[in-house]
Amino acid sequence: MSHASLSSAATAPVAATAPVASTASVAPTAPDGRWFGTGGSIAADGFTAGAEATAAAVAGRPDPGLILVFARDRADMQPLLDGVRSRSGGAAKIAGCSTIEPMAASGDTAASTVSVVAFGGDGFGYEIEVAREVEGDERAAGGRAAAGLARLDHPHKVLLLFIDATLNGNVEIVRGAYGTAGAAVPMVGGLASDDWQFDRTCQFAGDSNGVEVLKDAVIGVAIGSPQPVGLGVAHGWRRAGDPMVVTDSDGLKVYEFDNEPALDVFLARVGLDESVLAGSDSFRLAALEYPLGVATRSGEEIRVIQGVDLTDRSVWCSAGIPQGGLAWLMEGDLDSLVAGGTDSCQQAVRTLGDATPIGLLTFDCAVRRRELGPTGVRREFAEIERIFRACPSAASTRTGRSPGSAVPPACIT
Repeated sequence: MSHASLSSAATAPVAATAPVASTASVAPTAPDGRWFGTGGSIAADGFTAGAEATAAAVAGRPDPGLILVFARDRADMQPLLDGVRSRSGGAAKIAGCSTIEPMAASGDTAASTVSVVAFGGDGFGYEIEVAREVEGDERAAGGRAAAGLARLDHPHKVLLLFIDATLNGNVEIVRGAYGTAGAAVPMVGGLASDDWQFDRTCQFAGDSNGVEVLKDAVIGVAIGSPQPVGLGVAHGWRRAGDPMVVTDSDGLKVYEFDNEPALDVFLARVGLDESVLAGSDSFRLAALEYPLGVATRSGEEIRVIQGVDLTDRSVWCSAGIPQGGLAWLMEGDLDSLVAGGTDSCQQAVRTLGDATPIGLLTFDCAVRRRELGPTGVRREFAEIERIFRACPSAASTRTGRSPGSAVPPACIT
């Protein structure tokens, strides 16, 4: 899970409401006028869901400047976005994407239709950049998506990336974004989802006058703040079994583990036979149960095998695995995965020093959510709310977090 937190100059308790069809988590306005709130809805009608969630997040406060929308995939997103616009005020910028599981406040994740995060007040700054027709030009697209950072003169910034999950070059997108943003700017976000269909995902960008539904796109949302932004990353998986040497790889494709065809090694390690290859979806869903860990200086980053090439028995992953590196099968249980979620939030808050967070924005990997199940998801979110009672929080589950499948939250001050 990845997590970002925003800080304030003063501690403020949460006032939470839970109407029949919507949920909200709202903290009082910071001393400098900035505010952060979250809202969700379980309404089946798209317009109603968008309007309810946005109204709950804004909570009647003045000057909403940025609305982030995380919506469960549906055939027609436009009515939902029209509902968001109807309650967003006259000058808000709007961005977001489709997701497997939106969540705000203490709502029921299984029933949630949409979660909305609202930023407001004079202290924040926001810029939205859209990179279109990304396929084949991924690194340049990442750079374009990060270009809004240059127009913000705030001392603290964070970049959110919402990426079409059907694009193969998400690692290049992140590299391009870092090339523009620089290593000092925290970056969170991930790959949009279409509820495990691996067919089409949606990204949203616009304002109170109109929101466009996009595909083959990368949305970059640059946020500037006068106070620090914290970042934490954790996942809760642990190594299982002996390491595999990546003896041949290129980009997202791994050709060999231990000098043997990568697909053969993977199937043998996890105890699957060739029948699982009969359909592309059946293999992808089976492979989700067996994430890989890639050794890095800070621990293991998670990779998920998302497809195979039967001609050369290679596999392609959610992000690159460098040739010559080590990879492990990873395992986890309910306790360790829940601990990963709370740990990421605590990391983000610790990076703020003495500043008090006014909001938590979490992005989780869909593989973790699949392992947690509905009961585990509710437990994880309840634990985060218990530890950080003074912070409104919202979560979105992606096909994958970028650049690795972990839990990074942004902690906003």
